[in-house]
Amino acid sequence: MPKKHISFIKGFVIIFILALIVSYCMMVLELPTIVTLFLCIVYISTISFFLGYTLEDINDFILDGVRKSAFVVVMLLAIGCLIGGWIASGIIPTIIYYGLDIIDPNYFLVVGLISCSIVSYFTGSAYACIGTIGVAMIGIAQGMGISLPLTAGMILSGALFGDKMSPFSDTTNMAAAATNTPLFVHIKSMVYTTLPAWIIALFIYAYLSRGFNLSGIHIDQIESLKISIQEHFFISPFMLLVPLITIVLAVKKIPPVIAISLGAVISIIVALIFQHQFDISTILMSLVQGLDLDFGSELTTKLFANRGGMEHMMHTISIVIVALIFGEIIAKTGILGALISGLEKLVFNTVSLVFITITSCLVTTMISNSQYLSILMPGEAFLPLYRKKNVSSRVLSRSLEDGGTMFGMMVPWTGDAAFAALTLGVATIDYVPFAFFALLSPVISIIAASINYGIWTAKQDDWVNEEEAIESLEIASN
Repeated sequence: MPKKHISFIKGFVIIFILALIVSYCMMVLELPTIVTLFLCIVYISTISFFLGYTLEDINDFILDGVRKSAFVVVMLLAIGCLIGGWIASGIIPTIIYYGLDIIDPNYFLVVGLISCSIVSYFTGSAYACIGTIGVAMIGIAQGMGISLPLTAGMILSGALFGDKMSPFSDTTNMAAAATNTPLFVHIKSMVYTTLPAWIIALFIYAYLSRGFNLSGIHIDQIESLKISIQEHFFISPFMLLVPLITIVLAVKKIPPVIAISLGAVISIIVALIFQHQFDISTILMSLVQGLDLDFGSELTTKLFANRGGMEHMMHTISIVIVALIFGEIIAKTGILGALISGLEKLVFNTVSLVFITITSCLVTTMISNSQYLSILMPGEAFLPLYRKKNVSSRVLSRSLEDGGTMFGMMVPWTGDAAFAALTLGVATIDYVPFAFFALLSPVISIIAASINYGIWTAKQDDWVNEEEAIESLEIASN
């Protein structure tokens, strides 16, 4: 609870100065993201002290931020192991090898979007999708000479579909919980905006695929890559069972960290059995630092050397930890909450309500660097207002996903975006223009509100208990 009341004006000034600091550090000084975030922590901690918080309070905020980063840190380490293990075992080389054979460039983006959407839905994790099939898709695109930013945008679109719609997804459950909306009511509500956005994105990718210059795709280079892969890895359809097992584990509601870790362990067993060109030390070290080898071919080396491993995730992990520390401080002091609460004055109808909700998600993401906070904070702040305006909480939960879940990997300085950029090897600013599903979701959400499509009243929320109903009536009467 804030030691001093923070007005909207005061909160706006604090955030405005923060925005100037971020802009100056990143655009003028061109400082790394983590240095910029550190300076932001120093600034917001100083402000917190003058707001009445003690050094012990600020220390607790920092430790709480570290604790909240634990899941993401462990997830990143597990995915690092998975990528390194899947390369050393020949799984990713096998996917790329067969992908070069069966995927027609004219349908690559379409097949890729559908595949990534299926994997992310059943695993409930954009991270798992990007770190597995996403890496393979990037490898296939490199082999075919297809634009990597366009491919990365497609992968992100498919990954975010599942992250948004899957009942196994943490953000899906978080949005439902933050708004006191039953999980499957929330998911059903999202169909109204998610399905149109996904279908439009699919048609855009299909259209862009027609524009590929097939003559520019060097058949000799593809054949050379396939020969090089066969020379350095044992290739067999049997390898594809490991990704299948990993997906099945996630579908069976095994925690994603455990499922991914088991996928990495199984890959090591596969490598020991089939990849006799690597000794046991090389295979085990692939979990830590990837394969530090020269494959003789520039493209093959680029695809498989020094990819994956826990060490290659450490930079992203440091960004995640620092970002969540900053987000915790700015949330616990009430600075961000004051800014969001002040936006209520701009709400006149359902359209403006949805627009302000999505805008708040974007602002929260940009300031707190946290996808989770961009769902939780606006959810908690706007739920009473939605009830006061007689708009169903399922519209709020859906808007949080249309905004918060989508923006997490599109704001370059967030840990989510850093992970996607590092794993796919494409800068955030390069893939964002091609992440059509993520770009369309908030737009479709606002359009749906403007035509009253998929909009319910709070009175239709029959799951709200009697106590909450009385609170809603009191809010409305005031």
